[in-house]
Amino acid sequence: MNIEPSDAKKDPAGAFWLLGILSALPVALIVMLTFADVLGRYIFSSPVRGSVEMIEFAMALVIFTALPLVTRNREHVTVSLIDGFFTGTGRRIKNLLCDAVSALALGMLTWRLVLQGIEDLDAETATIVLGLPHAPLSFVLTALAGISTLTVLVLIWNAFTHKGAAT
Repeated sequence: MNIEPSDAKKDPAGAFWLLGILSALPVALIVMLTFADVLGRYIFSSPVRGSVEMIEFAMALVIFTALPLVTRNREHVTVSLIDGFFTGTGRRIKNLLCDAVSALALGMLTWRLVLQGIEDLDAETATIVLGLPHAPLSFVLTALAGISTLTVLVLIWNAFTHKGAAT
């Protein structure tokens, strides 16, 4: 598998395209739910029951469905204080180190999310108003964080094999 940031928009049939669509759906839900909640609250004195819980779940989904896309395109928030000091091989090494730190952080996030999902499953935790179980969301977030971890590992592999040199 060859994942390169420059190929991000050339893959309309792939999983990353699907993740882009899936990240838009919770945003649409948040917009519609917020509109309905405000309308109901101020015009009909009847807010949407459990809207805050649904928006919280949707926000988590927005972040984690977009995470593999951001990782693939190396579009994480960065501070380029030292970028000017590196060119050529030095820049490749710096980028590989940054990717390695990202892989470590994403791997730890995946590990903690799976533990959280197991804990949620065992404790049968759920939201207060609607009783939505936390475990399914935790496991979906685990899978998406895992995809992000694998994505950055493939980017590192490609850089080492010169298929997608870290630039």
